[in-house]
Amino acid sequence: MAEVTKRTDETDGDTPVAVRRTTPIEFFKQVRREAKKVTWPSWKETWLTTMMVFIMVGLTMVFFFFVDLILQYGEYLLIGARRLY
Repeated sequence: MAEVTKRTDETDGDTPVAVRRTTPIEFFKQVRREAKKVTWPSWKETWLTTMMVFIMVGLTMVFFFFVDLILQYGEYLLIGARRLY
């Protein structure tokens, strides 16, 4: 049986709560058990999500390019570095 330690950070009033320590082997068994419960996405879902991320990055890139262009033009007008024709 694993060791039982008393921790004072998890208290119910002034009474310390007993916390059971796990061994590294038991820890990895628990990790494997929890990993089996995970519902992994299919390849189609992964591919579609990846494509949507690339599309959104592209749209965001274009949006900020034009915002930067407009702000740059405004700065040139403000400091008089560019003449209007």
